[in-house]
Amino acid sequence: MQVKELMIPVGEYKAVSENASFGEVASALVDSGHRDVLVVDGKGDLVGVLTMTDILVALEPNYKKLGKKDLDSDTLSNRYVADVFKEFGLWSDTLSKLCQQGASIKAAEAMYAPAETEYLNEDDSLEHAIHRYIVGTHQPLLVRSNGTITGVLRLGDIFEEITKRMLACSGK
Repeated sequence: MQVKELMIPVGEYKAVSENASFGEVASALVDSGHRDVLVVDGKGDLVGVLTMTDILVALEPNYKKLGKKDLDSDTLSNRYVADVFKEFGLWSDTLSKLCQQGASIKAAEAMYAPAETEYLNEDDSLEHAIHRYIVGTHQPLLVRSNGTITGVLRLGDIFEEITKRMLACSGK
């Protein structure tokens, strides 16, 4: 199976302006039924993706005190996580207060701009896409054809396809 057979066409995916507030992003997420949005500039060109994780990290300003290494650590023992949580005062304000403050955060401040190597091509195999997720590519994956973004491939859609195949193989 090729990526283009499972991707959501970019025209069916919700996009917001890079200047959209988190309040506007929340509205777009509710309207779309997706868990992430594409971020576009004033010309309508894609500049990034805003995921649930990006939003949660942006809501807690103390995450900015953490270095990239702290967030990407492979040694996330319970003690390490608790120590970082306490040391940086993470989530010390109420969620209501953080959400109220965060409503004015702009999409561009929290979005993830995919590296050139993180795009898939429409003709890539589903196996290749799975590998990209496993090795830690940011979700969702953006799909291109001849340099133009044509779709979005979500991990949940891949897993749904795998589940269907497993059920078919087991005769269920």
